[in-house]
Amino acid sequence: MAVEYPSPSRDAQLIALTGFQQVARLAQHGLAGAADTPALPMTDVTLSVPHQVHHVGLEHLVARRPLTDSAVTGWRYLVLAEEGAVASSEVSVGTDERPPVLEQVNVGPYVQATAAALQGLDEVPAVRSGRYELHMLKIPALSAFLLWLRQLDGDADLFIALSPAPDFFAAGRIYREDELLDLLEGPARRRLEFDDSPLGGYETEK
Repeated sequence: MAVEYPSPSRDAQLIALTGFQQVARLAQHGLAGAADTPALPMTDVTLSVPHQVHHVGLEHLVARRPLTDSAVTGWRYLVLAEEGAVASSEVSVGTDERPPVLEQVNVGPYVQATAAALQGLDEVPAVRSGRYELHMLKIPALSAFLLWLRQLDGDADLFIALSPAPDFFAAGRIYREDELLDLLEGPARRRLEFDDSPLGGYETEK
């Protein structure tokens, strides 16, 4: 499988690991902010498959701008324990004005969906024959989250919709960029129209 993983700074990795451990400690003691978080291992965990996180807005999709123009907002890692992936830990992108900080620790379904998608990549002919770098594409306004395989020796990027996926996607399916933009343009346009309507999209009673 020819998937490569970029190397974030050691600071980002340390923040991701210590942030996860802090959340695990809070959850273990049932403290505020982690009451709904399941028990998480605090030791014998490792960070794996680092990948950049990109956010895309609705206007970007309606204009059909290349997804490579999307904003890079952070680094995401899978947190692995003996039983497999137990969480993801996400760190913001640092700048000269603002150092990287922990954005979130997630234990929801996208963690297992990410792990499952990565395990199946060695069966994809295009991946076996090319070189790809792992990224993640987030479209919060449409509740769409995808793994993004950016081709390093070409421009035939691949996108995998993670479960749970919106109804215009098939979770686990691999999409090309043009196909993906075809699927996203309509929902993005409708959502923009809804958000721009009076009263936030709600009609008054007649």
